[in-house]
Parts: sequence; C-alpha cells; structure tokens
Amino acid sequence: MNKLLARLLEKEIYFVLAVAVLWEVLILSIVDKGASYWLQFWWMFPIALAIATIVNTVGISGAALFVPFFVLIFPLLAGQPLAGEQSVKLGLITESFGLSSSALAFLRYGLIDKKLGVKAVLVAVPFVIAGAVLSFFLPQYAFYFIIAFALLFSVYLMLSTERKLSKEECIKKMSVGKHHTHPNAENVTLKDRDGKEYKYCRACGVKPRSVGYGVGGFFQGVGGFGIGELGIVSMLLTKIPIRVAIGTSHMVVAMTAIVASLTHIITSNLESVPTAWNILAMTVPAVLAGGQIAPYLAARFKTDALEHFVAGLFIILAVALTIVGITKL
Repeated sequence: MNKLLARLLEKEIYFVLAVAVLWEVLILSIVDKGASYWLQFWWMFPIALAIATIVNTVGISGAALFVPFFVLIFPLLAGQPLAGEQSVKLGLITESFGLSSSALAFLRYGLIDKKLGVKAVLVAVPFVIAGAVLSFFLPQYAFYFIIAFALLFSVYLMLSTERKLSKEECIKKMSVGKHHTHPNAENVTLKDRDGKEYKYCRACGVKPRSVGYGVGGFFQGVGGFGIGELGIVSMLLTKIPIRVAIGTSHMVVAMTAIVASLTHIITSNLESVPTAWNILAMTVPAVLAGGQIAPYLAARFKTDALEHFVAGLFIILAVALTIVGITKL
C-alpha cells in the first residue's frame, strides 16, 4: 500500500494539473456565461497564487488571508462588495483546493505524520460542522475579535523564552536513540525525502492539541479559518517539529475545509446566497499551483526563521481580523 501511494505521489503534479483542468471544464459546463464574465476578475489569479504560496508555506488556513482580502481589499479593486457569507464561502472553497494540493506535496516530501493528522481531523470535524451551522445565527464580529486575540497570544507563546527552553529540553528527552528513557510514550522518527530525521513524541501533549483543533475547528466553521492557526500553534507548543507540524497541519486544514465548505454551500443555498463562480475560476487553479510551490519553500527555511515568519504573519492576521470585526459591528 505504501509503495502504491509513493508511486501515485511521484505523479502528483500531473494529478493536480488534471484537477485544475477538470475544475475549469466543470464550472464552464455548469454555468452558462460569456467570456467577459469569466475573465472579469482575471487579476485574481496572481493575487491568489501569492496568497496560496504564503499560507501553504507556513501551514495555516488559506481562508485566513482570503476572507479578509475579500472583505476589505476586493471591493476596492473590483468596485463591488461581497457579502460576508460569500467571502467565507469563497475562502473555504478556494483553500480546500489549495491545501489539498499542498498536502499531497508535503506527503510526497515526507513531512506529514498521518496518524497524528487523522486523530486531529476526528477531533475537529464535529466542531467544524457545529460552527458552520451556528455561523448563520451568531454575530461573526465576536469570533473575529476572539481569533485575533488568540493569534496574538499564540505569538507570545511561540516567541517566549520559556517555550524555547522547553523546546531544547524536549529535544533531549524525546530523542529516540539507544539510551532513550521516556516511559509510556509513542516515540516517532520521521524521515523526509532528503533523509533528514525528525524525532518527537506523538503521545505527548494530546489534550492541548485536541483543545487547539477543537476550538480552531469551531472557528473554521464559523468564519472560514482558525484551525490552521490554532492547530499549528498547539503542535508547536507540544513539541512537534515545526516542519512536521506545518505538513501535518496542511492535511488537517484541507480535510476540515472540505467539510466546512460543503456545510456552507448547503446552508447558503437554503439562504439563496449566490456563488461568484468567475472568481473561483481564477483562484482555484492559482491555489493548486501555490500548493505545489510551498513545500519546497518550507523545506529550505531555517526553523527559527520559519517560526518568526509564522509569528509575523499571525500578527498581520490579527490586525486584519480586528479590522474585519470592527466592520461587522
């Protein structure tokens, strides 16, 4: 089974290309519009490519940047606003494709802990569905403020001296070697395609990670993002190596984004909220490409530099979310 998966992943770029072509054929056949409609937002392709490359490199939800973009910046560029429900739905559908693409790339690169990812998805899915349903009844501005606060608090935790000291201590205690003495733990040695080893304890910190993915999953359902941001921080704080945390986070966010997208599509159809297919015609191929670029960038960053980049991006997201929350008051 593993050999078959490895062979399929070697052809992954062709699979992703086929998905992009099939997506365009599908929406063109379903939505009967002229060329002017489909090319109206052509400039969304380079923008979506840049956003997808950034978010996939650090392993956070694509909607974390797409939703604020659609709410704040898109109206300025397009001259027409999008409803909040449209922004969330567009962000979720777009990130479903982008993170699925990058998850395949990270899997091929050997940076996904599949057991860890499956457990996180099982914890998150009920909260994702609950959040998606409740999003049509609860004020969204409150959740934007809460996520912004959580991101800023996460930055403090990631960059604190105490966390760095605990990380060094963790490496010493959880190194899987001849003299390993960490009792009752599920020790893991993950080797990537370049032969680099990542040693950590999978069973340690299960409860904090479950809380992170549960809370993040709820926000993912409500506002279109949250599980990538809170989930990856919970992994880092429970001593999962940052590259493994980023890769595994892609798998978790991709799967939960699909669940959230389907829930939002079903609910929005009941509420008669239209879907901007001409925007998705540009964003989906772009994020599929961005998902393929990201693993190579992530693998070439130094760990400390990557952590600081993640922290800086979280600060930007927190500011953006605060602005979005104010506009929702």
